[in-house]
Amino acid sequence: MSQFQDQIDSFAKSAERFVSWCDTPHGHELAAAFKRNALKELSTIYVAGFSIPDVEFVDSPEFPHVDNKARKAIAINLQSLPFQYYWVVFNPSDLEGDHSPNCGDLFDDFQDIYADLHNGLATYNEGYADAAAFYWRQMFVHWGRHAVEAMYALQTHQDEG
Repeated sequence: MSQFQDQIDSFAKSAERFVSWCDTPHGHELAAAFKRNALKELSTIYVAGFSIPDVEFVDSPEFPHVDNKARKAIAINLQSLPFQYYWVVFNPSDLEGDHSPNCGDLFDDFQDIYADLHNGLATYNEGYADAAAFYWRQMFVHWGRHAVEAMYALQTHQDEG
């Protein structure tokens, strides 16, 4: 058992909640309520990411990959999002660099976060808690950025009406 087992278990529960939320159809929800729930789920998993312990690399079986069928199912489940595409500058703190906007995609944001969390959960559920924590922490730079960009896009979106 890992010396960080409690912290890893806590993050795994947060990851399971996010994955389960993405796996749930939300077509019946009103847009404004769904937007609030999406922001809540994104912010909760993002904050939880800071509690992932800094564990050493541990060898484990190869991580599974979320296939296109699963990614499409997530997009269908999240079709109540008020929009799909938004503008983002990839490195807003680089004042000398290119500030051309790039097109962000909420479905891609949720799908990538889902995939990174899901992959770690599969390893965690096979009994490789430290390997899962190492993976989640290393991938936080990826899925955390998707979470922040999606939160910003949703937070600044003006609801119609």
